[in-house]
Amino acid sequence: MKNNLTGIAAVIGAGAAMMTADALARVAVAETGLGQTIAGRGLVACLILSAAGLAQRQLAWHPGMLSLPVVVRVLAEVGAGICFVGALVTMPIANATAILQFIPLVTTLAASLLFAEAVGWRRWVAGLIGLAGVLLILQPGTSGFTWWSMLAVGAMLCMSTRDLATSRIDRSIPTLLIGAVSAAAVTVAGAGLATATGWVVPGVRSLLFTAAAGAALAVGFIFLVFGMRNAEMSAIAPFRYFTLLWALLLGYFVWGEVPNSLAWGGIALVVATGLYAFGRERSLARQRAVRGAT
Repeated sequence: MKNNLTGIAAVIGAGAAMMTADALARVAVAETGLGQTIAGRGLVACLILSAAGLAQRQLAWHPGMLSLPVVVRVLAEVGAGICFVGALVTMPIANATAILQFIPLVTTLAASLLFAEAVGWRRWVAGLIGLAGVLLILQPGTSGFTWWSMLAVGAMLCMSTRDLATSRIDRSIPTLLIGAVSAAAVTVAGAGLATATGWVVPGVRSLLFTAAAGAALAVGFIFLVFGMRNAEMSAIAPFRYFTLLWALLLGYFVWGEVPNSLAWGGIALVVATGLYAFGRERSLARQRAVRGAT
């Protein structure tokens, strides 16, 4: 039986945990660099997810792990982790997180092009309006824009790819196994980047922040899986926007970051179009259910 209240609480907690993980990584990057921070955070997350997988008996190898959807998902996870933490080095955390709210629209439109899923003109228009919101957040051509800000767009595209691939994964493959392998891949990629740019001896503060970031990332993943498995998707989907609220609060209280008026306008457009697309999909689902019952 689905428990929507429990699922909603889990999804809100997942957003807070994952945003905390990114904020902690942002602090650690200043001392140890991007690659080394990504590797350390990924290692801790991998160990925690592996322990959870062992406890749930979900860590046994599955042949489906070599399937194309899983491989694409893992590669997209690597790209998303490196791009998003890299983006946080160069732009406000709320602005970078706001761009990620465009993911549901990108995923919907990509599913239409790649998998021939029906998408009406209203959601295409919503996608264009959401894109305008992303441009308002990035503000190309202004003094506050750097090309490094495009890393947030890269992270968004990688996460959209990850979600599309996840939707095609064999449901018999244990979720925690996928999570542990993804975290291991991110660790290897981060170590490779650190090898290319140079390793440093981390201080105690950096080690603690990196370890805490990995733990928060693993907890966020577990909470998200719990919420998605124990509640209706239509009930929990809007609450994923709470991630943006956490980002705004962290940005303000930790770094004193406040989006400018253009960025606020962009954030509003992205969230509004995302909620519209969600509402439209829910309405269409009800119509399909009515037609199926008659």
